[in-house]
Amino acid sequence: MKNNQLLLVSRPLGIPKENNFEVHNSEVNPLKSGEFLIKNHFLSIDPGMRSWMAEGKSYINPIRLGGVMRAMGTGVVVDSRSPDLKVGDFITTDLGVQEYALFDKNNITARGIQTYLYKLQDKIIPQQTYLGALGIPGMTAYFGMLAVGKIQAGETVVVSGAAGGVGTVAGQIAKLKGCTVIGITSSDEKCQDLVNNFHFDYAINYKTPNWREQIMAISPSGVNLFFDNVGGNILNIMLSCMAKGGRVIISGAASQYNNMAFMRGPANYLSLIVNRAKMEGFINMDYYDQFNDARIEIAEWIKSGLINPDNFVIKGGVNDFLEIFNNMFAGKNTGKMVMQLKTLN
Repeated sequence: MKNNQLLLVSRPLGIPKENNFEVHNSEVNPLKSGEFLIKNHFLSIDPGMRSWMAEGKSYINPIRLGGVMRAMGTGVVVDSRSPDLKVGDFITTDLGVQEYALFDKNNITARGIQTYLYKLQDKIIPQQTYLGALGIPGMTAYFGMLAVGKIQAGETVVVSGAAGGVGTVAGQIAKLKGCTVIGITSSDEKCQDLVNNFHFDYAINYKTPNWREQIMAISPSGVNLFFDNVGGNILNIMLSCMAKGGRVIISGAASQYNNMAFMRGPANYLSLIVNRAKMEGFINMDYYDQFNDARIEIAEWIKSGLINPDNFVIKGGVNDFLEIFNNMFAGKNTGKMVMQLKTLN
């Protein structure tokens, strides 16, 4: 059996290019005791993948050169010599950008952070949802809003990168908890989608020159919580919009990932003093031992229609990964971007 894999062969400078990767065709060896083989079905496409390509200290170890490009995914066990998994089991873990993933239970890791292997329990819920609302993006939104942000009914919450995988779920959690929710995104079409399909109260296109004034018109006393997935100038401007005692939650910085060597931080940070506000970063894996409980609650919200878990699914082979990945940074998706993997040969 052949396996096509996408290898990272050099570290990108700026936007990743074709010469940073290589498609490698390898033979899948017979399984040893304790091993299991997964046929990959769906791969998660996330902004944070860009930071994994870079060298240097981060919340997660960088992908080694010559290694398979890291990606969370879902798939089915097609062969097993493990007592814990049988043929036909569906799982989600760090599968990598490849057609098949060979593991034994001891080397299933979310790249040095925590052991992460989840057997899909609810067959009614589509596989790809376990990469969005029930996956790492959903965990980021859930714990960012509830454990870190500590949102309260009646507060005004603003979410940047609102049309992405984390943003759509974060905004909907804030809404069902009784907050007024404003999404910041990159087009009028996405604004309409956030309001019409993802339960946001308002959505604002940051490409309009008066977007800050629009936010202050909605919430004249300021924003109680800003959930930031973007960083850069949007973070800088939002610091001037905070209410007294407001909180800024740093979930990500998508605007800066292709500029890792010269990342732009906030110049407007003195607003934190003026407003007695605070800014805090977090990593979802800090709450890993609570993931199952969170997943159960989010699944109930989905089944009750309180959260729309829609994903933006694109079909492609491992050789299409780069184009799909760069399309995400170009803002081509509304909702969590997921790649439905097709076999090359």
